[in-house]
Amino acid sequence: MAFDAVVTDLDGTVVRADGTVSAATLQAAHALSAAGVPLLAATARTPTGVAALTTLAPHLAFAVCCSGAVGWVPGAPEPAWCELLPRAEVADLVAFLTRELPTVALAAYDSRRWRMTATYQAMRPNTHKGPITVVEAAALPEAEACTLVLGHPDRTPEQLVAALIEGGFDPTRLGLHRAGRRFVEVTAAPIDKASGVLRALRVVGADPARTIAFGDMPIDTTMFAVVGRSVAMAGAPPEVLAAATDHTASVEDDGFARALTALL
Repeated sequence: MAFDAVVTDLDGTVVRADGTVSAATLQAAHALSAAGVPLLAATARTPTGVAALTTLAPHLAFAVCCSGAVGWVPGAPEPAWCELLPRAEVADLVAFLTRELPTVALAAYDSRRWRMTATYQAMRPNTHKGPITVVEAAALPEAEACTLVLGHPDRTPEQLVAALIEGGFDPTRLGLHRAGRRFVEVTAAPIDKASGVLRALRVVGADPARTIAFGDMPIDTTMFAVVGRSVAMAGAPPEVLAAATDHTASVEDDGFARALTALL
């Protein structure tokens, strides 16, 4: 085949709006496996969230989770890596957000459990897999978190990132990633999907220049920049379409499977 590996975002790219993966996508994943081409996921999901995709997970050679902060071989009992946020940074961030944006929704993940505020649970119900503990925001810095997720009922992710930068949270110290259409994911800098994908490709022995990546959101553009070819899904924001070398149909129209069929 023309590629050493294929990397894909999950939600909005191969996972449809109803949470399912189409037969065409699964067939494409099976074809890659049969050809000896590793399929990797690069996602904001946790390992438990990836494992919940019971039809797709068995086809994955590796999963870059939490936007690069966690690496996981599906089926393994422990992560391959887990990059923690500095606890002092988490404490400063939580204090700033609760002071300046009192209705902010916050959640922290430590590679095993989510700790989240009641506001976050109400804003994003039933989308996180695995153990969940509802706590006050002030308790979040107690966790050794690899990722912190925040949202606000009245602010876009772009507005939240702007507020953090204006508040003195330097993007060179913290990775600030738009995760979906309503949330921002915070990791330790310089961790992002690009750093995670490069690390995962080394694990599976694949050349980034001979790797193709699929995505649909601005958070995916960093990994587009470090692989040889990239594919944006139809309906992606303009900056995602501009960053990709190729375009395909939407997830609902089996764009992943169509692109692989055309390219390979």
